[in-house]
Amino acid sequence: MKRPTGNLWLDTFFARKTTQKVQDQDLSGKTIVFTGGSDGMGRVAIERLASMGADVHLVARNPEKSAKVLSELEAKGYPGALSSILCDLSSLDDVRRAALEILQTCGKIDFLINCAGGNISERRVSAEGYELNFVVNYLSSFLLIELLLERVKSTPGARIVNLTSATQKYGHLDFRDLHRERKWSVFSTYAQAKLCMIMHAEDVAERLRGYDAVINCLNPGYIQSNLGHELQGVERLFTVLFGRLAAPTWVGGERIVAVALDAAYAGVSGKFIYEDAFMDPNPETRDKAKARKLLELSFEMTGISRATK
Repeated sequence: MKRPTGNLWLDTFFARKTTQKVQDQDLSGKTIVFTGGSDGMGRVAIERLASMGADVHLVARNPEKSAKVLSELEAKGYPGALSSILCDLSSLDDVRRAALEILQTCGKIDFLINCAGGNISERRVSAEGYELNFVVNYLSSFLLIELLLERVKSTPGARIVNLTSATQKYGHLDFRDLHRERKWSVFSTYAQAKLCMIMHAEDVAERLRGYDAVINCLNPGYIQSNLGHELQGVERLFTVLFGRLAAPTWVGGERIVAVALDAAYAGVSGKFIYEDAFMDPNPETRDKAKARKLLELSFEMTGISRATK
């Protein structure tokens, strides 16, 4: 059987438990902004990057977990600078504040890696009134990318890596009920958000043409994580049972590092990478009118004017 298959269920039941390890590089002087690196595969990835000498700026919500991660990395004597930037991705105001801090701290951004995400177990809304799975898994990364994009553009060889999911295949944009006030489920909201992430990345890739910078979306595969720790009922049971089939966290971490560093992805932009293979994403991404409307709404919801970009 060809691996990966691109079939969510086959690749869940028969998750590949290993992957090729990325060769170490000298990342001295490289600046990495990384969301979602305080545990799981993100934690694996930032240690690998720090071990190569990069300056790592961990964007995370929990100050205790962030401090613990940085303390562990510092204890190993990695040569690059390490810092944490607190940010609650469920709050767009907090994303704006964190982006400003990043711009004040980082004169350049070689790698922007959006690994943070979550499954909110019940319908809740952000302070702005937007459905929370939509905010945490799409709108916050949209805003962060847009606010940092000029800095990324000005950094030669910069790469943006978005962590998406195989569930994007089942995502559907319903503009009549974008925030699922009428029909809500964990799966539908998460899948929709990951679909939106890909559509935004494709738009950013177009805007990066002519610059020495790229953006790609990665489905790391079915990886052991605490992504579903807030789930309840049937969804929680599914997560526990099927978690035994998942690949170890280091596999996901290594796939993140590969998209960030591997020469195979140099000059490649606007692509959907499924584990370690290029695949076509959800056909809805080819609906230009739908993509245009999503982006217009995203700029409107985050209060950004496209004219300033």
